[in-house]
Amino acid sequence: MDRHSLTGIKLAEEIGITAVSVSNILTGKSRPRQVTLSRMMKRLCESPEDKQALLSAYESLSGSKLPVSPPMDDDQNAATEEERVRRFMEMKAKSIAFRREVLFKLYETKLKFQQDYIRENVTTDFLLEDDGKRIALECRANVKRDLEKSLVSARIIRDELKCDQVFIVVPESEGNLRVTCMREKGIAGLTLPELVKELSKFFAV
Repeated sequence: MDRHSLTGIKLAEEIGITAVSVSNILTGKSRPRQVTLSRMMKRLCESPEDKQALLSAYESLSGSKLPVSPPMDDDQNAATEEERVRRFMEMKAKSIAFRREVLFKLYETKLKFQQDYIRENVTTDFLLEDDGKRIALECRANVKRDLEKSLVSARIIRDELKCDQVFIVVPESEGNLRVTCMREKGIAGLTLPELVKELSKFFAV
């Protein structure tokens, strides 16, 4: 704020919250909501280091019992929050719809499977077991959003659920996923139309 010659009142005006809310954040009486943090970063941060510093400060408050700043100080904040929630709901709807597509495809194969398999703290969307073989399916409606997270999840599932193979199933071909999985043992990315063919290599489909 000093670098940008910003007062608390001026920052409040520019990011759409009250001066009192800014004051409470700066003095440690409350912590910012995600939408407020994003606006603060956009206005104040000039480099990746600035962003990391602000994120580190925010994360240090995540486990505290500080109250969260008011969610909707003005119409602009309310509109931003609604837009963020709508995007989340859209992605959630796509994810559920795609998992249903995979489910119907598995029904067609007549293979035995468990949906939402959980063992301790590890879970997978579908687990198929037969003749001593164990295959896990992870459904990703939009793997581009977090390829690394999908890959790490597949590794954990492979190792801790003792799977022979983990398939990351996506709606359409994704080059980065395929290339990344080529370097992994027992992990592969494939599309829904390819699923039955790949499963037939392990089971009698």
